[in-house]
Amino acid sequence: EGIPVINIQIWFDRKLNSVDGLCFSRSSLLSVYADMSNCCAEYASETSMLELVFAPCSPEAGSPVNWIAKPDSEIIDATLKELARLFPTEIGDDAPEHKKARMTKSTVVRVPRSVYAAVPGRNKFRPSQQTPIDNFILAGDYASQKYLGSMEGAVLSGKLAAEVICDKEMNRSSKGLKDVHSSVLGKEFSSKDPVGIVGSGATVYGGGKQGNFENP
Repeated sequence: EGIPVINIQIWFDRKLNSVDGLCFSRSSLLSVYADMSNCCAEYASETSMLELVFAPCSPEAGSPVNWIAKPDSEIIDATLKELARLFPTEIGDDAPEHKKARMTKSTVVRVPRSVYAAVPGRNKFRPSQQTPIDNFILAGDYASQKYLGSMEGAVLSGKLAAEVICDKEMNRSSKGLKDVHSSVLGKEFSSKDPVGIVGSGATVYGGGKQGNFENP
């Protein structure tokens, strides 16, 4: 099942005391974040711009609140409250006035099918890199490998696909073809609406949407 992720960008009026790198957060709402003014030359500035992943953001992903259906203002308010916990001396009402960073701009981008839910028992449905079709090899985070749907999983799957090609070229035995699970064979599938939203915008079809969002 595809699950949503919300990407957030927040600009501040001063430089935060942040590190040069991607940080995993102890927040229950913000999984990772980075100060792009430190991490990326294109965003280098005397003021900070935080880019954050707001997840989980739906009940299907483990959140008690269906955040993806909330308006931008509520999402940003919740994000700032979490940032006040992460940067207590620089963000929020309790921060000293001479150090307090104030938001100047923000964007919210919703991607309702950003990743899939890595629930127990699903790995058996992933196809092997080798297929029954000659010279047709699969590579991608959806294919059979030890990681979940991620950049790391895609890279590993690519390496495994390259092994299949090399094994064939060198006339070596490969890891073999993974059988399609019996529950999939002959089954009819129907399309599903994205989780938590309705309408005809880009998000309904799995794309991201930036700017103010209204849930019909």
